[in-house]
Amino acid sequence: MQDKNSTSQRKAKRTFPLQVWWVRGCAIGGLFGLIGLIAAWNGWLAPVQEVQLWLEMLIFILPLALLIRGILRGHPVTHVYATMVALLYMIFGCWYAFTPQEEIYGYLMLLLAVMLYIGGFFGAKLLGNKAQKSS
Repeated sequence: MQDKNSTSQRKAKRTFPLQVWWVRGCAIGGLFGLIGLIAAWNGWLAPVQEVQLWLEMLIFILPLALLIRGILRGHPVTHVYATMVALLYMIFGCWYAFTPQEEIYGYLMLLLAVMLYIGGFFGAKLLGNKAQKSS
């Protein structure tokens, strides 16, 4: 009986880090992808610049920049905040997706925001469970 339990525990231990890395990769990819997309689009690719460049970059990149340290260190609370910020960028992505000149920007922003949301949600869950088990 103990052999079966220890085997299932070993399997669980082997798969857990892979799940954490997949989820963290999703969160990190979504976060840096959004920062890169916003910088590239507003810096070089935007067909029409209605707001001053520095102001638009500040408004769009500042909330994401505040998440970088916590996401990279794997703090569960920062992953929770990332889900809330991702919802904001999903709204912006939908808004831009229906703007005729900026459709591709909206779709890419929506995709990266969904990645950040998934990574933040499951990252908070998995990293929070891992922190509870270790304490």
